[in-house]
Amino acid sequence: MVPPQFANFFIASASAGAALVGLLFVAVSIAPERIVMANAPVERRAMAASSFTALLNAFFISLGALIPWNVGLLILIMSVFGLSNSIFLAWNLLKERQSWQNVLRRIVLVLASFVIYGYELYLAILLLYEPHNLGSFYTLTGLLFTVYGIGLVRAWQLLGARRYGLLRWLDPLIELNGTMSITKDEESRTSSKTAHDEN
Repeated sequence: MVPPQFANFFIASASAGAALVGLLFVAVSIAPERIVMANAPVERRAMAASSFTALLNAFFISLGALIPWNVGLLILIMSVFGLSNSIFLAWNLLKERQSWQNVLRRIVLVLASFVIYGYELYLAILLLYEPHNLGSFYTLTGLLFTVYGIGLVRAWQLLGARRYGLLRWLDPLIELNGTMSITKDEESRTSSKTAHDEN
C-alpha cells in the first residue's frame, strides 16, 4: 500500500497520464499513415511507440498505486513491458545500415529507454521486498517525472517541432524532417508553377 503522503501525487499523475495518452492518440490520428502505419518511416514508428509506452507506463503505475496492494508487482510488469518494447525498438532501428550519426542517435534513443526501464525494474524488486519503504517511493516519484519527460519530449519530436543544440542533433528524426521539408518545398514550387502555366 502506498504511504498516504503520496496519494495526492499519484492521483494527479494518473489524471495527467490519462490526458497525455489521449492527446497523443489525437496527434497520431491526424496523419496515421505518416506515423504508425506499416509504410511510415521506421524512425517515426519508433518515436510513436516509445512515447506511447512511456506515457502508458507512468499512467498505469500511478493508477495502480491508488489500489491498496503492493504496487511493486505492477511496476515489475510495466518495467518488463517497457524493456521488451525497448528490445523491439532496438531491433527495428539498428537492423538497417545508416550513417554513423544516425546510428548514434538511434543508440541514444534505445539506451535511454533501457536505463529508465531497467532502473524501474530494480525499484520494483525493492518495493516487492519492502513495500512501505519511503525512500523507494520518493525515488519512484522522481522516476515517474523522468518517464513523463521522455514521453513528452519524444511526442514533441514526433510532431516535428524545431529543436536547438545537442537535443536537436540527438533527434532521430532530424534527417527525416529535413528530407520531408525539402520535398514539401519542391511540391509547393511545382504546384505554383503548374498553376502559373495554366493561367
